[in-house]
Amino acid sequence: MADIPKFMLKPLRDGYSFSLSRNVASTETIVGLPRERKDSVGKVHRANVTYKCVRSQWQYFLAFTRAYEGLPFLAYLLLDDVDHKWYECRIVGDSMPVQPLGDQIFTVQLSLVAKPIKYDLDNDILISTLYQMTEGQIELYFQKLAKLVNEDLPDALGGL
Repeated sequence: MADIPKFMLKPLRDGYSFSLSRNVASTETIVGLPRERKDSVGKVHRANVTYKCVRSQWQYFLAFTRAYEGLPFLAYLLLDDVDHKWYECRIVGDSMPVQPLGDQIFTVQLSLVAKPIKYDLDNDILISTLYQMTEGQIELYFQKLAKLVNEDLPDALGGL
């Protein structure tokens, strides 16, 4: 990913929406639940993002989209993780709606497809197990565990 250009603008929260891809193929049945199987070939997330640009940002936006038109780039998005990350993206669609807000201030909307991040299935199972075990109070559980190990246990041993 080092040689892929980074799109340095950050999207606005307003006008930000996305749909996550699922790595399954689903087949409806006549009755009951659908049948599903793993199918992860070529699935991408879809995001609709809005950028607000002042003069220099607008110049950068126009230059970047012309220079890398039709090529993948990295965008800083919040999709399939709890933190923003750099995702490999492409702009889709044949237009980018622009709305002028004032003297050389614009908002522009992009439709993007983004490659999902690689995830660790064992870590996902661990997070799910911890969430169930703590009834959703994961932070409280680790705060109490840290207190036990760092404060209560040394006090109980009396400085041995």
